[in-house]
Amino acid sequence: MCEKKSSLRCDYVPGCWYKIWQDAQEFCFTTDAVFLGNFPHVVNKAKVLELGCGTGAISMLLESRGAQQITAVDCNPNITKLLRRSIADNALTEKFTVIDGDIRNYKTLLQSESMDLVAANPPYRTSGNQRKIGTAACHEVSSTLEDFFKAAAFAVRYRGRFALVQLPERFAESMQLAFKYGLQPKRLQWVHAHMDKPAWIFLMEMVKGGSYGLEVLPPLIMYEKDGSYTKQVQKFYEPKSK
Repeated sequence: MCEKKSSLRCDYVPGCWYKIWQDAQEFCFTTDAVFLGNFPHVVNKAKVLELGCGTGAISMLLESRGAQQITAVDCNPNITKLLRRSIADNALTEKFTVIDGDIRNYKTLLQSESMDLVAANPPYRTSGNQRKIGTAACHEVSSTLEDFFKAAAFAVRYRGRFALVQLPERFAESMQLAFKYGLQPKRLQWVHAHMDKPAWIFLMEMVKGGSYGLEVLPPLIMYEKDGSYTKQVQKFYEPKSK
């Protein structure tokens, strides 16, 4: 059993079952992180960067899928402290580099064209009522969606990949930013809570300097009519083998 103190809790990342320390007073990972961590292609011995990593669920999933070196960046020191604790508890210290910093300073934080894959779950909202917990993780109070595209385009190598999860209402904006920064959309998947409901997020994988040609995958449906997970989602909760 993981110890529990105050608002801290020790959870497990679905699929790889790594321990992950989280704070109820901060933003905790959700299913969109699980979906993104399982979405992009991971090349052999991949060098991976997660922008706005939070507690690191996406980074841990990508490591479990074969990434060799992971760099995780976040501007919240409370979160990065927890991530370092999770890394130590899972004996992943040699594979992870955690950077405390604002992604808008990407040129000083990161090396140009050094990554095979960049992943990001940026803040979704540009307006509306702000959450009291995890405000910066959910709302663009500092970094914008374009800041994530800038940093990703800088850090990823030519023919490397950038994987993103976002709201449908920001799909057109994401496409425009992809073209602006030389990131060709190659794979797209819409995620629906139920088969008869509109998509609530999308997953997109882009290739730096890639050619035209977008593959639209079958939609990912989260729940059956009875509220249980579909077989599509259940597979993300099964142990992975490297």
